Amino acid sequence: MPDDSRAEPPDLIGSALLLAAIAAMLLGTYLVLRPFLPALVWAAIIVVATWPLMLRMQRFFGGRRLLAVTSMSIGLLLVIVAPVSLLLGTLVTRIPDLRELATRISAGPWPGPPGWLTRLPYGAQLTAQWQHAVTQSPADWAAFIRPYVGDTALWVSKHMGTLGELTLEFLLTIVLVVMFYAHGEGLAQLTRRLARRIGGPRAEESVLLAAQAVGAIAAGVILTALVESMLSGVGLAVVGAPAVGLLTSLMFMLCVMQIGPMPVLVPAVLWLWLGGHVGLGVALGIWAVTMSVGESLLRPWLIRRGARLSFILVMGGVIGGLLAFGVAGIFIGPILLAVVKRLLERWLAEPNKHPTP
Repeated sequence: MPDDSRAEPPDLIGSALLLAAIAAMLLGTYLVLRPFLPALVWAAIIVVATWPLMLRMQRFFGGRRLLAVTSMSIGLLLVIVAPVSLLLGTLVTRIPDLRELATRISAGPWPGPPGWLTRLPYGAQLTAQWQHAVTQSPADWAAFIRPYVGDTALWVSKHMGTLGELTLEFLLTIVLVVMFYAHGEGLAQLTRRLARRIGGPRAEESVLLAAQAVGAIAAGVILTALVESMLSGVGLAVVGAPAVGLLTSLMFMLCVMQIGPMPVLVPAVLWLWLGGHVGLGVALGIWAVTMSVGESLLRPWLIRRGARLSFILVMGGVIGGLLAFGVAGIFIGPILLAVVKRLLERWLAEPNKHPTP
């Protein structure tokens, strides 16, 4: 009698067709959701970072979620719309002044190198470069900075898009934030179940680690940048610098990009010195150094307080993510590095199933 106990060979063609159908469905789903992915990412980041504050608002309103969601949404609108409106309005009104200021600065005359510079290490080379820079004409400076301006504009347009796209994405993000606030617990539970179903407890732990990283980055990077730029803007306003609103917005973006406010404060100090206001220049210089030292102390403390993450890992993720993914990479980069680091630690801690003889 034939042996019926033998297992039938797998249906390779049927399995291949099934995988192809699943891949086609996933690709179609991605194409449908692709226009909404930036808004989905930003809405998830905002909700995860501000969820503890939303729960406090809900307790303040006696457990009424609707009032808490409404107040948080209005607060986000004020916090986001007001700075953006100020920045755009200042840019529109100050463009002629900025053009005139740039023309006047590039036209000179610029002071020559001081005598003590030659006594420093490499002082002769620095003096020669200073003298060469002083002799440059406005046309030479324009030709020098034109490639950098073009590259910067290309990067901004690639990662941020046009004004109309930003407005539409912003409105869609606000709508998604309201939905996520209203159904936060259910979405969190669904995400954890999905992660456990895909990768087991390790994947669920990675999801929790990603949530902790978002909160830590929001506190350590965004909050620090906001405080540092506002205090630096106060210093500029005290010494009478022009276009304080525009410069403060620029310093906030530089602080988020981990460059810091020095590219704005150092020229402001030089502007005061060259204008004869040496005392104000010294005061602004001391204020700038104080801001830099305070930022270097506050940011690591906030990051370690929000999550048990290495400060170097977070900063590397912020800078690399910003260059790779644009503004959203500020959060995506550290999350990826933190999750990969945790997975490697768990994998190395497991016993080796194939010991070396």
